[in-house]
Amino acid sequence: MGKPAILLFLLLALGSVAGVMLSRTGSAPVETSPPVVKMPPADPPAQDPTLLTSLFPPGQSTPVAGQDNRGLMDQITRLEGQVEYLQGQVRALQDENSELINRLGMLGAKGQMPNLPSEDTIPDFVGLGLDMMKLRGLQALPLTTVPVPLAEVEKKILSWLRQEWPGDEPERFGRALHALGWIPERVDPLTLRAALMARQIGGWYDATAETLFTVDASASPPGTIPPNTEALAIALGQLMREYGPSLLPPDSNKSKLSLDARLAREALIGGDAALTRFLNDLQRGVGPPTDEIPIDDPDHPLNQVPMPHFLRQLALFPFNQGFEFAQSLHATGQFTQLNACYRRPPGSTLEVIDTSLYLGDQRALLLPVTLPTTDVSGKQAYWDDTLGWFACVTALRMFNEDAIAAEGARGWRGDRLLAWPSAGQRDHAAWQTVWVDEASASAFFKAMSAVLIQRYELKTANPGAAGDLALDPPGRTVRLSRNRDGRGVLLIDAGSMEFALEAANVLNSAQ
Repeated sequence: MGKPAILLFLLLALGSVAGVMLSRTGSAPVETSPPVVKMPPADPPAQDPTLLTSLFPPGQSTPVAGQDNRGLMDQITRLEGQVEYLQGQVRALQDENSELINRLGMLGAKGQMPNLPSEDTIPDFVGLGLDMMKLRGLQALPLTTVPVPLAEVEKKILSWLRQEWPGDEPERFGRALHALGWIPERVDPLTLRAALMARQIGGWYDATAETLFTVDASASPPGTIPPNTEALAIALGQLMREYGPSLLPPDSNKSKLSLDARLAREALIGGDAALTRFLNDLQRGVGPPTDEIPIDDPDHPLNQVPMPHFLRQLALFPFNQGFEFAQSLHATGQFTQLNACYRRPPGSTLEVIDTSLYLGDQRALLLPVTLPTTDVSGKQAYWDDTLGWFACVTALRMFNEDAIAAEGARGWRGDRLLAWPSAGQRDHAAWQTVWVDEASASAFFKAMSAVLIQRYELKTANPGAAGDLALDPPGRTVRLSRNRDGRGVLLIDAGSMEFALEAANVLNSAQ
């Protein structure tokens, strides 16, 4: 029996004793009751011996001689103080218990608990994780989940991204895109992408801590997280734990992946997570998610990150277009087909968009862009990478209708972006693309010409030799030309005429 119960019993006993004492102070009643048969005394309940012996010594049923009612009242007062103290301790333990439950991420427990919000306001991460693992066919323990503020999730994602992009690679990538004119200024693409991913996913799985850190909405600014993100965070966390180390290992443990190949792999695992979330939502009767494509609302959580349009589209690709890729594979062989895809991931964004190319094993159609050298005017290129089909169509969509952009990028088969340092505000850049035939190269040339003319706000363009496009905006020399027997298109955006001519000689030498 607990202490509060003992104290209650004592209070009742004291009340009975007080009644006996008061009854004996009056006149003695005439005994008319029958004789009492003496029974052996029962074992007394376990009580506090010090308190009882101080009031009633052994063998005596009345207070000790000389002890008046004041002593009894003092004992009762002390008992009341102890009861009040114990009640305070109980409240303190309840508060501490609630805080421990919050920290351990056990807020998804069934039923109502003291001082906790209702089930409707707390995601059941454990139950949701078990349902999604069963749906996905993964045999593993549920993820340990810890809610943290939005800023902490951003830090976790940024740490992972910097493992994927080591050293000054992110800075050089931002410089190259700025030199090509696809972003308005040099930025750190990883910091912006981490902020966007934290809002889109709503959490991140830390492989080192073996913990899924979810965004605690109550500890984050209001309106920063789209609804129903916890399911995507759990699905992606489970897949990252299962396939992440082999699909996206640290850069030191793999050969360098191009931007195109990296986006394709991210689309596999991101699309798998988006599909798992979608199918689970259907089973739960939850409406389709609304965060895949940001709406044109400045208050939308995904639009609160000040990210250039081109970088934003690259960051959203793994979950948007990746979802369609995973859906196509699931339609051909359920999750067994997706599991096999991790052993042979797509090699380019073109295979993600056109699933028939991936399933048909037609990777030989991709044409590498070979060059004798990347030195121009004694300067070594600090960026040399393949951007891929999706980057191409995203660039065309900036100043073209979607249908024209899709037609212009339809025949893409390879590209290579190079950037060199310059003394000006923008560096020098050259982008060589290769197409499946001359008609596809012509469609791209036309669509890219519209992009360049509108981007530099020029009403007219000077035609170059053989129908090439020559633009001379203030401080830049821009040339768009055909090469490689009509199947190649070369874009040069340089800070001087001399460098543009030298770069054209180097890139046109590999015909």
